[in-house]
Amino acid sequence: MKKKMLLILLASVTLTMAGCGSSKQTDTAEKQEESTTVEDSESAVTYEPVLYEDLSSKLVSLGEYKGLQAARNVQEVTEEDVQAEIDSIKKENAELVDKEEPAETGDVVNIDFTGYIDGETSDNLKAEGTDVEIGAGTMLEDFENQLIGVTTGEDTQISFTFPEDYNQEVAGKDVQFDIHVNSVKAYDMPEWTDEDVQENTDYDSLEDMESSIREELQQSAEKDAEDNWQYDLIKQVMESSEFQIEDADVEAYIDQMVSEYDSYAAANGMETEQFLQQYLGVTMEQLREMFRETATFRVKMTLAFHEIAEQEGLTVSDEEYQERLSALASQYGYDDPSKIEQVYSAEMIKEEMIQEKAINFIEENAQEISE
Repeated sequence: MKKKMLLILLASVTLTMAGCGSSKQTDTAEKQEESTTVEDSESAVTYEPVLYEDLSSKLVSLGEYKGLQAARNVQEVTEEDVQAEIDSIKKENAELVDKEEPAETGDVVNIDFTGYIDGETSDNLKAEGTDVEIGAGTMLEDFENQLIGVTTGEDTQISFTFPEDYNQEVAGKDVQFDIHVNSVKAYDMPEWTDEDVQENTDYDSLEDMESSIREELQQSAEKDAEDNWQYDLIKQVMESSEFQIEDADVEAYIDQMVSEYDSYAAANGMETEQFLQQYLGVTMEQLREMFRETATFRVKMTLAFHEIAEQEGLTVSDEEYQERLSALASQYGYDDPSKIEQVYSAEMIKEEMIQEKAINFIEENAQEISE
């Protein structure tokens, strides 16, 4: 299970109500995916939330949750990191120009392709006029890397084996692609002046852009370190506890997680299965299986956190609850805090708050160590 996925879930245990962080640049797709914007009470919640009271799983014994130890390591922000962010911003504003030279990493190749598995093709293995930025990871690495060196007008073939965990239809199978290269383009990225910065970004100058990006990266590194510290502590609690986990509870959490993709698909005017195939290269069955370990972890967290809250007398007062409503209302632009309850139930909000209190208690009673 990827730590990042768990950290996203831990950051907002029950609700996904954390707003996109403000930045001088347009929010990235990743931030949008890790956030939920409350637009209206009709569409904001598309799933049946899983609450502690809903679970049939049991906590057999709670492990130690006080006096835990974990390292909090902040990743160093290098000049290369800063320059990579600057280059990314410049690329967003750069013009793509035709090049006669062979394609290199970072170039955009427009191709027609048809794939064959055991001599047979399908609609999922062919496309025309597809832009592929080599090294961007929009296609499989084996596919993109073999486009290095192609030139405009060239016909070529590439072959590789699909990963075992890829789309069920082709997973683990050998494939050969016939490719026609329509064009090879490169980003024209001349050196920027202060005027270029002001015209294309919200920064005031090259110096402001560089220092601001360095600060943003540092803040992100510190946040990652905090998240990793929190995850390591919680993982210790889960691993030292004993649970009786019921499949129905795990499936309920999986339902909650995959429902987000229903919204993504609808926003793109697609059926969910079609969306998953086109953008993720997985089936719904594969997506559910990818989430199974995380869902199991969530069941365990809910059980353990409520037991910690019970043992330590952690509760949510009416005053704290009203303060949370006001904070959420302010965050999402509601003039009346009670309108939040039309979007998310009081039970959901209190569920999040009680689990937050348990996490905070674990952290407050833990010790930071160096590796």
